[in-house]
Amino acid sequence: MKIAILNDTHCGVRNDMVEMSEYQGRFYKEVFFPYLDQNDIKHIIHMGDYFDRRKYINFASLQRNIEHFIKPMQERGITMDLIIGNHDTYYKNTNDVNSPALLLYDQKGVNVIEEPKVMNYDGLDVAMVPWINNENHANTLTMIENTNAQVCMGHLEVAGFAMNKGIINEHGISKSIFGKFDTVFSGHFHHKSDDGHIFYLGAPYEFYWNDCDDRKGFHVFDTETRELEFIRNPLTMFNKVHYHDQDKTLDDIMAVDFDHYKGSYVKLIVHTKTNPYWFDMFVDKPTGATASTNWPASMV
Repeated sequence: MKIAILNDTHCGVRNDMVEMSEYQGRFYKEVFFPYLDQNDIKHIIHMGDYFDRRKYINFASLQRNIEHFIKPMQERGITMDLIIGNHDTYYKNTNDVNSPALLLYDQKGVNVIEEPKVMNYDGLDVAMVPWINNENHANTLTMIENTNAQVCMGHLEVAGFAMNKGIINEHGISKSIFGKFDTVFSGHFHHKSDDGHIFYLGAPYEFYWNDCDDRKGFHVFDTETRELEFIRNPLTMFNKVHYHDQDKTLDDIMAVDFDHYKGSYVKLIVHTKTNPYWFDMFVDKPTGATASTNWPASMV
């Protein structure tokens, strides 16, 4: 059995920015569901942070998420187990009040996992671990201690892993707690990394500039072989364009295809600018992109 794994989708991210919602919708329409269709995948495990805000929901963002994700999932007969993440919970010390349970309770095929439990997928037991807090800490450790599951999936804050590129989390629980499992998969950190035992799968798409040039995508887990396959998301929200006009013609400069950047943020990095008129023509060419300019120190 092959299962698609998502995590940290953050519906409503960036203050419910419409462009971000449309970017997320493109991922589902152009990347995620086409892959599931081609490979006849009928189940999803979501490892937390389905929603972005802990305290409230923007109804327009919720509607777009239902249109972009929930309805296409249901139309295909796909089901989903959704593990609670920290952004999904109203309180910090309990998972009792959480947005997935309250907002997706009537959506067919969606099963919200609020407490630690073992799920069986085609004969493979998987320990499911929602966000660990003061209230469920003891129960979580008891479940881990007593389970015979060899695979664990959750929304975990384990010390020693990269939260973003180059930024290591020094706090959280010890990875030794999960030593009994053969493999551990987790959401929470948006940068994809692993130590060979614990795998942080990373967010499926970009949210901020620190995500630029960082690999994004989703994963497919085979319950029979226990192989994990990474499916790259080629869509980007943050892009860098490098400008050089020394020893080039105007045709060379204007040959850049800006259609790829429509609807995204573009950072223009200027290396050489010998012809201001050409530069103005270059800057005026992109439409539908938000441009910002980074000047070299020598030009400030």
